Amino acid sequence: NLRLPAVYGSTFAGKLAILSKLPALLRPIAFQFLASLKPTVNVKLVAAAILNSAQGGISTETIVSDKQSGNLVYQTTKRILDIAFALFVIVILWWALLGAWLAVKFTSPGPGIFAQQRVGKGGLPFTCYKFRTMSLGTKEAGTHEVTADSVTAVGRFLRKTKIDELPQVWNILKNELSLVGPRPCLPVQRELVAARSDLGVLDEIGGITGWAQIQNVDMSDPDRLAKLDAEYLALRTIPLDLKIILATAIGRGQGDKVK
Repeated sequence: NLRLPAVYGSTFAGKLAILSKLPALLRPIAFQFLASLKPTVNVKLVAAAILNSAQGGISTETIVSDKQSGNLVYQTTKRILDIAFALFVIVILWWALLGAWLAVKFTSPGPGIFAQQRVGKGGLPFTCYKFRTMSLGTKEAGTHEVTADSVTAVGRFLRKTKIDELPQVWNILKNELSLVGPRPCLPVQRELVAARSDLGVLDEIGGITGWAQIQNVDMSDPDRLAKLDAEYLALRTIPLDLKIILATAIGRGQGDKVK
């Protein structure tokens, strides 16, 4: 089965027929604007997917789309949202950052900020920053592989309220993370890295929250997580990103669960 969004070729028809009524010079930017609101796919990609399936390359349901590739309207809007969120946290919520750092620093041994290597775009590692929520000396492993007693009292509150994620605004400013995207994993989570690599998830930067997270799918289920990550990349639009942000803000998705 191929799931297809709005299909277009050298001309526009169906859901995109309105573009044919515009002057030729305006069509490209108008198309990018519409594509930022609803997934689209070029008919050549559809043909390639069908041929790939016929040759045995696809055995399950596949979503075929442009994945917002080259869509400057979507990419610019997404980056503006990222920068606006980062500046809001730094300028308006600086007191929360300071309070969280002091709470972590003076209630358990160790640093207030926790720096950890994560797998970023292209499979390259980058340093991700969070408020430390676990005891010093906790093993380097996926959260679902760590026992609950490793989480500090302050850490439980920070994780529940998602305040522990706020230092990642620095990663956003460095363009290592986006506000919305696949949640980056640890290099030691090789099964998830391999699954994401096979589905092209590592072609894009990760995010602080994502499509899988608001559905409470964490890194303990690498195959399902990778499929949801790929689904997000195929269907992502500005409205979908806003939906994920809103769902996260009202409490959907509590991050990876400890044992």
